[in-house]
Amino acid sequence: MRKTLLTQFVLMLMLGAGIAQTEKKSSPTKLSPASFDRYLSIGGGTSWSVINNRKETRGQYKMGFNGHAAWHTSPWFSVSADYTWFLPHHSSPAFNDIKSWNSELNGNLSMAIGQSDLLFKTMFGLSYMEWEGTYVGPSLNDNNKYYYGLLVEQSWVGANLGCGLSYSINRNLAATFDYRLRFASEKRDLFSISDTGFFLSLDWKFRGPENLETDQTGKKRKPAKNRHGRIYKWLKRGV
Repeated sequence: MRKTLLTQFVLMLMLGAGIAQTEKKSSPTKLSPASFDRYLSIGGGTSWSVINNRKETRGQYKMGFNGHAAWHTSPWFSVSADYTWFLPHHSSPAFNDIKSWNSELNGNLSMAIGQSDLLFKTMFGLSYMEWEGTYVGPSLNDNNKYYYGLLVEQSWVGANLGCGLSYSINRNLAATFDYRLRFASEKRDLFSISDTGFFLSLDWKFRGPENLETDQTGKKRKPAKNRHGRIYKWLKRGV
């Protein structure tokens, strides 16, 4: 009787161990948490801007070329430096042969739109602008101190606000579209919008090879994620 009970107990242990082993094999694979690798990006493109609202005719957009570099510290934040050079142009009435350039330092906050490769971003920062034009009259503000042929020069530090969209074409290439406002004060007057601009550019991301995650079996496995690096959970087996 005792031998029979002992035999049944051993068989139950062996059966339980087999079931546990089977359940262990069928359990879902767990991936280690993904880490974000900081990277540098550079880009360039075109700009259409209303320059210097105090001297040029408002609503007249002028073409320029923009170059920028950004240091991405996380999937949602980067610091960028911009330089925009505007083509020489005229603003009727008042000024001819206008030359201008603008530099910026911005912080950029990004937010993914759903599970797509499209990002919505906002930006804030500082800018420095140089502007000069030859006065030909009549002045926009009836300033009597100007005379025909006078070279008028301006420079100021302003604040930036803006928003935009960024689309990842692949892991290293992205297209961006921005709308920016620059605020400045001239000779301690009212702090107001000095210029506005639209920017369209392509950015190249200097990113290393994509990291493969190691599961519990020691195998390398590519995690499911979009081009911005967001990780999606694997579905459990059998679901």
